Amino acid sequence: MNTFPFTNAGAQQLVEELYDLPQPQLQIEADAAGDDFPAWVQSHFDLSPSQVQYLEQIDQAWIDNAAAETKHALENRLPVELNKQENTSVEEEEEDRGKLLDLDKDKKSSFSQENGFIENETLTFTISYPAN
Repeated sequence: MNTFPFTNAGAQQLVEELYDLPQPQLQIEADAAGDDFPAWVQSHFDLSPSQVQYLEQIDQAWIDNAAAETKHALENRLPVELNKQENTSVEEEEEDRGKLLDLDKDKKSSFSQENGFIENETLTFTISYPAN
């Protein structure tokens, strides 16, 4: 499997490549994401040393949630998005100061006599840098 730049477009390319896989191979990827999310991210994205260091310092509760939600999304071929804002910090050493990670699962369901029950989910990872 290819590695991709850690950008919004790179994440989209990864998801497209994953969803081109047959279900048994996709299940292997989903299981890997669920078992060791940081290692799975590192094996699929071209990360800088500072990004790897940051990934290794993320709270385990957030990692566990991201692992479970990513596994579920991949198993079910649900949309997975990365919304990574550009860091406007001039100082590289301050690159990760104030970084916010959000994981949102948007789930909508509807029913009509014509279409029956329809359920849609989207998993969105957001990386932002709030203004100081």
